[in-house]
Amino acid sequence: MKRISIIFIIFLLIISGFTNVFATVPDETQQDATTQTETPQATPQDSTDQEAHLIEREEKITDTTAKVIEAKEVREVVTGTVTDKVQEVTIEIIEGPYIGEEFTTDYTLSYDIDGKILAYELDIGDKVIVQIAESPDGHIIATVQDVARADYIFGMFAVFLLSIVVIGGKRGVKAIIGLLLTIILIYFILIKGIFKGDNAIFTSILTSMLVIVGTFIVIGGLNKKIMTAAIGTLGGVVSAGLMALIFNNIAKMSGACEDAIQLSINMSTINFDFRDLLFAGIIVSALGACMDVGMSIASSLDEIKMKNPDITWLELLKSGMNIGRDVIGTMTNTLILAYVGGSLTLILLFMACDMNIIEILNKETIAEQIVSAIAGSMGVVYTVPITSFIYAILNRDKLVYKKSSENKLDGRRSLKI
Repeated sequence: MKRISIIFIIFLLIISGFTNVFATVPDETQQDATTQTETPQATPQDSTDQEAHLIEREEKITDTTAKVIEAKEVREVVTGTVTDKVQEVTIEIIEGPYIGEEFTTDYTLSYDIDGKILAYELDIGDKVIVQIAESPDGHIIATVQDVARADYIFGMFAVFLLSIVVIGGKRGVKAIIGLLLTIILIYFILIKGIFKGDNAIFTSILTSMLVIVGTFIVIGGLNKKIMTAAIGTLGGVVSAGLMALIFNNIAKMSGACEDAIQLSINMSTINFDFRDLLFAGIIVSALGACMDVGMSIASSLDEIKMKNPDITWLELLKSGMNIGRDVIGTMTNTLILAYVGGSLTLILLFMACDMNIIEILNKETIAEQIVSAIAGSMGVVYTVPITSFIYAILNRDKLVYKKSSENKLDGRRSLKI
């Protein structure tokens, strides 16, 4: 057990040294933002903008939730050359300072000018997100922003957890604990850390380490199999990150997809390094697949060692590689198909704009998905030899595993003849 601890500590120290290199790199974006903040220059235009901002703030804006109590048929509203699909609805506020009040407003279903993309019609009982604007003279306007979907998401998540318990039994409960631990670590360390200004590369690797170790210990305890799976998984994730870092720099990926550009317009005080965020996203995306492969190989080799205690470390390594070759085929397909599914709408829209395959591949939004899929798949590939080698080294001694005899006499174990 001492040998396991030493190897694991050395491995963590290597990873920590790797991440510290990125943590010490100054964030040029944040430095520029700090410099600009330290030397503000007032201009007449700034004064005008401030006055306009004060005028806008005179109108009280409240975001709340409401319930549809009456929904009419959808009609067309023409404004100049634009034709919108509009539904008149009556809503009742169910949260906030306006609770219990009713408003009649129009809900616009059209997402685009041509009306090709339409939202679902609202029905009585639907919950919606509403923005209420109250002017200084007391005039109130309520606008339906979108459908409130949080309850449905929580409901689906509850069904998912119940399914795990029903099918997985006690192991399913452990899986749920590991899942909740992963969610907590990703939110409070990764998301919160990056949001407050921590280096995205360092934070993503640190989060991955904690998720891997915590989840595996919850599922299988602390033993050679779990240590092997953890080290192999972490090695695969770091490999995926290195590949992503190299190819992102070669392909000059900025990380600023259309959604990021649109949202960044509204950011006034926070600046993110989108290149580092792209790296962090690839690390997290590859984490699950690498954990699956690492645990599968470690568990298989542990079973082989239990059935054949005299097996040599070289035979264990060969067995791990043979098992891994079968796993690689399905897991790489899983990642590729996941990224293709996420980009399917964009690919079809680009094709509808008469763009050929080369033009589509040159689009950064698509290129990011492809690089992420390939980097994640390479992480899965490298998890196989790392896990196999670590397990073979840790179990190179011919240790006989403890097994209970099938024959027992007077409470004593007897030799089975």
